[in-house]
Amino acid sequence: MQLVATPSAEHLDLDAHHLVAHPQNGIRQFPDSEVYVQLGDLDDVEEVRLVHSGQPHPNRGLAFLYGALAALAERECSISVLFPYVPYSRQDKAFYEGTVNYVRSIFRVLTEHYGVERIYAVDPHFSHREWVQGVPMEVLRAFPLVEQHVEMDDYVIVGPDLGAVERFGVAGFEKERASAVEVELSGELAVAGQNVLVFDDLIATGTTMVEAFHRLKEQGAETVQAAAVHGVLPEGIQRVDDTYDALYLTNTIASDAATVRVEPLIRGVVAGEQASPDDG
Repeated sequence: MQLVATPSAEHLDLDAHHLVAHPQNGIRQFPDSEVYVQLGDLDDVEEVRLVHSGQPHPNRGLAFLYGALAALAERECSISVLFPYVPYSRQDKAFYEGTVNYVRSIFRVLTEHYGVERIYAVDPHFSHREWVQGVPMEVLRAFPLVEQHVEMDDYVIVGPDLGAVERFGVAGFEKERASAVEVELSGELAVAGQNVLVFDDLIATGTTMVEAFHRLKEQGAETVQAAAVHGVLPEGIQRVDDTYDALYLTNTIASDAATVRVEPLIRGVVAGEQASPDDG
């Protein structure tokens, strides 16, 4: 079995094959922004696990992903895809008339067009959606890795909003969103005099996490630290890091703020172990 990493997953410390550069000019992206995909020496490989992260360049990343899958499909090998972060994760339903459930569409392309047999995803944003039941996917949970880094004793785990309640089964606030950067949280959590860890799957603008911090402090929480799996936007990560007493962030997406490594989850899948996955 061969592990292959697309450019967006090369920050991970894995023994993986990388896409090679153009033999004449040494690039993997042309001046007109088209990508160049070449697998290189992968002869006689019967099984491939392709590792791809959906950020920080989702559209360019999809071009690399689809190109690599097309090249692998021609070799008639068994293919699975492992997503540290699934591209278009937050477009997980048709929110308005005329829009598309983008991530489900990507999964259909992977399985129906490229013949991907299995998908692995680290804490996908959409894991609670009903449509996921029809996807050949396993969810890999990163929170056990995060907890190993928490420097607090006797802490309470909460979520910033009801989305975290659905995904992780922890208490959280009700949220009313006025815009992408304006939210209002309501509700009371039993945190008075407690050390609190606010855990969510991702940080984008950081608005909800910041508001959660202030609500928890108003309700008497002592130390309030933050943890997230996916750091999507650098400015959001910075806002959370500046607000909380500490931030624990995994490296599913390349970030200088990442302190928790998810390579053990990936190596567990490669080794055929069940590294805390749940069937999606």
